Amino acid sequence: MKSSRCDLIIIDDEKEVRDSLKQMFSIAGFYVFETHSAMEALNVISGDFGGVVISDIKMPEMNGLVFLSKLRKFNKILPVILITGHGDVKLAVKSLKLGATDFLEKPFNPEELLKKVKLLCHQRKKVLRSLDQKVHVSLKEMTDEFEKERIIYYLKKHDGIILGVMKDLKLPRRTLNEKMAKYGINRKFYINE
Repeated sequence: MKSSRCDLIIIDDEKEVRDSLKQMFSIAGFYVFETHSAMEALNVISGDFGGVVISDIKMPEMNGLVFLSKLRKFNKILPVILITGHGDVKLAVKSLKLGATDFLEKPFNPEELLKKVKLLCHQRKKVLRSLDQKVHVSLKEMTDEFEKERIIYYLKKHDGIILGVMKDLKLPRRTLNEKMAKYGINRKFYINE
């Protein structure tokens, strides 16, 4: 099965978690492929997959960090949300450095996860559309566009308040300010008075 038609891939060794996430996302209109095996997911994901991946970290065979590092070898910008019941700051930092889009600890708020996946799916499709229009776009340009869109989304969400954006993106203030300067984003345009 090629995954270019999927909206969401869920990888978790706990059947109950997979079933509840599949039900929630299916009701929300997503096409969901779920598996207990990170290796199976790697075999299913195509380079043009237009959705989002949610993966547990602690799994037998291949854990979520190994899965993510293998995935990044052939797809650098696919949004991946890592979830775990055994999280700490060190693990979160390692996940984000490997290229995770987000990191959530179990139990997480299902509505918040749904919002994040909808946003990431929308942004992913937008990036893929622009890729179709610009065949010669570099990976760096696509990554920059995706990152810029996420910052703007969270600025709008938080009415230009930096602390909310920092929390959602899990970025220190200095890094966020540097990225905003890089993309020419002025938070004043997003402040509701």
